[in-house]
Amino acid sequence: MLLEVAIGASNLFECILLVFGGLGVFLYGINLMGDALKDLAGYKLKMIIEKSTSTPLNGILVGCGLTAIIQSSSGTTALTVGLVRAGLMTLAQAVGIIMGANIGTTVTALIIGFNIGQLSLLFVGLGAVLIFFVNNRRIKDVGRVLLGFGLLFFGLSLMDGGLNYLMTTYQAQMEALFTAFNDWPIIGLFVGIIVTAVIQSSSASIGILQGLFMASNMTLMGAIPIMIGANIGTTVTAVLSSIGGGSEAKRTALFHATFNILGALLFMILLYPFVLILDPIDNALGGNSSMTIAIAHIIFNTVTTFVLFWFIKPICKLICKLVKSEPTAEEEGKKLLDELLDYSLIKKSPTLAIEFVAKCMTYMGNIVEKYFNLVKEYSRTDNSNTPKEAQVYEDMLDDFDKRIHDYLINITLEQIHTPEMSKISKYLDTIKDFERIGDHCSNICEFYEDRYKRKLSLSTDSQQDLEQMFNSVNEMVSNGILAIKEWDKDKAQVVAETEKTVDNMQEIFHERHTHRVSNGLCSYDNSDYYDELLANLERIGDHCKNIADTVLSINRSLEDNLKHE
Repeated sequence: MLLEVAIGASNLFECILLVFGGLGVFLYGINLMGDALKDLAGYKLKMIIEKSTSTPLNGILVGCGLTAIIQSSSGTTALTVGLVRAGLMTLAQAVGIIMGANIGTTVTALIIGFNIGQLSLLFVGLGAVLIFFVNNRRIKDVGRVLLGFGLLFFGLSLMDGGLNYLMTTYQAQMEALFTAFNDWPIIGLFVGIIVTAVIQSSSASIGILQGLFMASNMTLMGAIPIMIGANIGTTVTAVLSSIGGGSEAKRTALFHATFNILGALLFMILLYPFVLILDPIDNALGGNSSMTIAIAHIIFNTVTTFVLFWFIKPICKLICKLVKSEPTAEEEGKKLLDELLDYSLIKKSPTLAIEFVAKCMTYMGNIVEKYFNLVKEYSRTDNSNTPKEAQVYEDMLDDFDKRIHDYLINITLEQIHTPEMSKISKYLDTIKDFERIGDHCSNICEFYEDRYKRKLSLSTDSQQDLEQMFNSVNEMVSNGILAIKEWDKDKAQVVAETEKTVDNMQEIFHERHTHRVSNGLCSYDNSDYYDELLANLERIGDHCKNIADTVLSINRSLEDNLKHE
């Protein structure tokens, strides 16, 4: 019944169902196939990209091959932008992959051009058998690839049925619509941009165009601009991936957009001669007009890549001028230390030098708070970028600890009063507490990184206990930082009181978890890992208590001095 309807609709309602439903099946199929192919390739995708992009030419080959495998230029460029954001790749390495991805994405249109829709249900059936009747995970992934492949063509068949009905029943109206495309190529360009930006897949939008081109009276002059527009619309994915990233990630996304826009401008200017080249190809292919679109897509991306390959350096220079470098948190921290830790000031005014150290400590406290929040978020959600960000914070805290420590020691070599010497001693303790909190955050991050790799999971009760502990320690960190910023003894007192609660939590939660493990409610593998997490959180609380004690001690000293005065 459905196959008969797919061949030709009998009324407008069926036509709408076929086009709308067919589009859904097609998009689901192409995404399912791409996701399954990514899973088959696994972590090797990132490894290939990271290790095989020493030159732009190598990057083009990698981008082309990778996109042909995963059937998504958007996926390849998003992955590339992600690697740039993580600092694992530079703009120079990324540009080749992006150029190659444009060529690799033409494979989908080429496959569709072979018009093997009659075998679509065979692939659907084979895929379903492998998914539901085979236990091997990799074979299941192969089944998902076949199922997606079959659904892709089945969706096209459904859309063709609806489009055929439209073309025959509403011939005059459809001819008027496509005449507009034929007469005004710029309209087709913007249609291609908008549709692809919405569905975020140039492969999908060009596949739709192939079906539309075969079923309608659209000419190459009307169809090619839509194909060109699709190559601009696909850059939206990379742009979205770069949001919130650093300057390199934004430059990478801008290069992708610039590259595709320049290619589109080139071919829109040469649209008429390009169509003249394609006309004899279309005639030679007979009735298989979808293959003409596939060939046009290949020519467009290959020629664009070849022409712009020679202009990579000037394009990159332009992009670097448009997107200025943003200083990293690490660079800002070093700049602050350089500005505030002025060694010449030590001899001129040791007291003022100590006040500048207090400002550096405040900044160090901000880093600690950000680091703890990063780790807390990582405890809830796996994020592959977190370990690298954590290492940046760890390095910053180590650098602050060493440089402030050395600066304070140099102050002690000068003739200073006893109260100031006492303050220096407290400051030395505080920066060491900050640095140790960073170490414990690193330990927690490493535990969670190992947990995600080993796919370890906790029971709901264990997670709730751990979340409660995280929240209490988070409160201590926040209040401790505020106490040191404002020398607020009330905040410091709150930290001191909360520390007792955190100590009790560690003991109670440890006993609860031991009970759960002994009763089989939690796996034995999780036991040491869970106890170490509790211990690290409790030790962070201890260091916050030390910081609070410093604030209370300095406040008492100030009050005593005022009394004596």
